[in-house]
Amino acid sequence: MKQIFRTRCFECHGNTRREADINILERSSYVGKDGAVVPGKVDESVLYDYLISDDEDSRMPESPLPPLTAGEIAMVRKWIEAGAPEFPQDVKQPQEAGTDSALKNVIGAEYVLTKILEHIEATPRDDRRFLRFFSCNHLLTAGATSQELKENRQALAKAINHLSWQPDIVQPTVVDQDTGTIFVVDIRKLGWQETPFSKIKGNDKSPARDVNLYDQVLLEYPYGLAFENSEIFDRLWEVYLKPARLIRPIPYVRVDWFISVATQSPLYEDLLQLPHQLDDLEHQLGVDSNQNLQNHVAKRAGMTLSGVSRNNRIVERHPSRFGAYWKSFDFQTSKGLQNMFTDPLNFHFAGGEMIWNLPNGLQAYFITDNAGNRILEAPTTIVTDKFSEDKVVRNGLACMRCHDRGMKRFADNIRPAFESLPDRSGLNKRDILRLYVAKDEMDALLDKDEQRFQTAMDQALGETIKAEPLIPTSRKFIDAPLTISQASAELGLKDSSSLKAVFRLPQFTQLGLAGLSTGGVIRRDTWEDYFDQVVRQLGVGVPIAPVDGLTRPDHLADGLASGLKVSTNKRSNIFSPGEEMVITVKNQTGVDLFIELLGTSALGKKVALTNGILSLKNGKAYQFPESGSIKIKPQLGTEFITVFASPHQFSPGVLLRGHGVADRFVHNFYEYDHSDTRLKNAPSQLVKKTLKIETR
Repeated sequence: MKQIFRTRCFECHGNTRREADINILERSSYVGKDGAVVPGKVDESVLYDYLISDDEDSRMPESPLPPLTAGEIAMVRKWIEAGAPEFPQDVKQPQEAGTDSALKNVIGAEYVLTKILEHIEATPRDDRRFLRFFSCNHLLTAGATSQELKENRQALAKAINHLSWQPDIVQPTVVDQDTGTIFVVDIRKLGWQETPFSKIKGNDKSPARDVNLYDQVLLEYPYGLAFENSEIFDRLWEVYLKPARLIRPIPYVRVDWFISVATQSPLYEDLLQLPHQLDDLEHQLGVDSNQNLQNHVAKRAGMTLSGVSRNNRIVERHPSRFGAYWKSFDFQTSKGLQNMFTDPLNFHFAGGEMIWNLPNGLQAYFITDNAGNRILEAPTTIVTDKFSEDKVVRNGLACMRCHDRGMKRFADNIRPAFESLPDRSGLNKRDILRLYVAKDEMDALLDKDEQRFQTAMDQALGETIKAEPLIPTSRKFIDAPLTISQASAELGLKDSSSLKAVFRLPQFTQLGLAGLSTGGVIRRDTWEDYFDQVVRQLGVGVPIAPVDGLTRPDHLADGLASGLKVSTNKRSNIFSPGEEMVITVKNQTGVDLFIELLGTSALGKKVALTNGILSLKNGKAYQFPESGSIKIKPQLGTEFITVFASPHQFSPGVLLRGHGVADRFVHNFYEYDHSDTRLKNAPSQLVKKTLKIETR
């Protein structure tokens, strides 16, 4: 309850602004017989009336802040009905030594880095390079209770074990025992120390032994900060960052970001090294679906209604190498050939979800179309995610939040229907009843699978809990809009007044951030796009932007992005097989540029289109190919052209390719120079633009 009021009401009813003389976190300022909240009496509590009002002029929070969700309003109602009990106390921000002047502008930075350094120096030298750190200390700046910190720790524990093929459950170690905001794991225990990549240059291929699975996380991380001229950061470089050979000098990542992003594409599939085809997955799991059906090993059930699918759903269980393997078959409609009752043995489905036990007992997930091709999200016309604001089922996180106790329980409608039919129904009743097993047999299998999953969950979390820890932490991070106070806290600033002044500057009003300074909110993706520019403007550290990340198609440097034009010879960028395509890059930035082109196929394969870095004078254009054109092949899908451009010379990127991981194109940005404690090759003026090209 306190977290809802903090994030949704504190902007106007807090320490800085105290509208109606109410501080929403000071219960005594509005709870009482004559207050805005009358304990136990919702109908007499005007605060509740303001929350549910349909009148934009009286509804709280005031526009342009969004109204509370139905779930949040329900929690407020329950709180009032329960007598509006006192809020739990916030965990206090630990005291910092204040001896490192380079860290003085950011609350919590010195504490976190010092604790990490102490832990590293207490670890045997040979083990240091395998440690990776996570922190939720930034939550303390805005205020957080011990329960919220516990939820973050448990969400992290659950997430990392869902991303591991190793046989043992791994619990993150708490680094700061007194506060419980910093955690460490040994990536060897999760299998993330593996180096699956090779460096590709033309026809040459060599092992990329310095890039491991976890490095993919650092390439996507948007909140990385380095601190130049910092004694602590420099010491960390010497004893940890350099020996660990991190692809970016990022000492830790935020828990809320990791559990929300690493559990979704592309990191979810890449950390687990999942294949692109269902046949390959089943081979990896030791499952032969067709043979199991013929030998009566597979067991099926069919539901008219399920909690996820909009139409009929059929599920099928197979034994697998690590426990159980479940296939669901989902349908676009419930009519005609997609009506599962028409023929329960040979039906026409639209796609499906695969669920199987990992070696540690938790589950992994895979979504496919009806041809068995891996897809990253399922159409909402077929299935929906009740925990997502847009209802889209995205592989990984959506499945984890839904299957909080393992497999979902269901009631089979197929067997009861055919048991009551005469033998001469026109269908093979004998085979249907043999495949669609009796309820007690299916329940026994579900009990077994649930016990396996729950045992692993209890071990990961350290206790048995009823609530899924990923739900509150990920929903707050992904779906909740950011206010100026929250943005300030994420930057490590206690006072948001300095941030308001920054957002009134022309370069930020043009980015759409001005609304924050006047009581508005922004979405998470907007905040992340411009986080590095805000950090640079405030001087709170050196931002390490994910310019080589797969989730960051564009990186728009100050003053240059609008003058870099990338286009094809068709305005729509939609082509048909056999047509000719030409790509043009125009430099209208006012300065000479160095550019590099990268192509990504519909299957995710990347290729460098330019031989190294090219010079492009102001006012000039570069055409690819330099002569002739590209003839569009008959392979349908979406391809991408990415342009890197900078007024400063930079080294060409390196193409990394490996089994079970997406191609990556990585530059030597953000190298740390230990001799003068500064970052080299910081691409502060780099522009990255990605053009989407469709073949239909």
